[in-house]
Amino acid sequence: MTRLSRALVALTLVAALAAAITPAAQAKGGSKITARLTGTSAFPAVSGKATFSRENGRRELEVEIEHVRALKGKRLTLFVAGRKIGTMVVGRLGNARLDRSTQRGQAVPSITAGTRLSVHTAAGTTVAKGRF
Repeated sequence: MTRLSRALVALTLVAALAAAITPAAQAKGGSKITARLTGTSAFPAVSGKATFSRENGRRELEVEIEHVRALKGKRLTLFVAGRKIGTMVVGRLGNARLDRSTQRGQAVPSITAGTRLSVHTAAGTTVAKGRF
């Protein structure tokens, strides 16, 4: 068997294993939904995304926004379904990120398709919003 043949066989086995694992993870209750965040009239250049995942009773929420350089160093608040979830600070490049996980003992709401989320300044101005 040539080196190329062995490499192709190994690649095929890896692909087959990956295909077999993915449905198994989903069968255990794993799910993932995403939301696109868009800027408001006050911050039209802002964009971002949020990802919510659930697997084996654990929940994780990741939110990131970009292009909000005007607010560098400021604290922003994330709301999901009208409830305050946490805060994040805008970095010098205009990005902010918030990660929450029940695995780390943090509160993460249960999110379904259609759930709304929004990011606000301390003064209450909406920076970005979206829907899962």
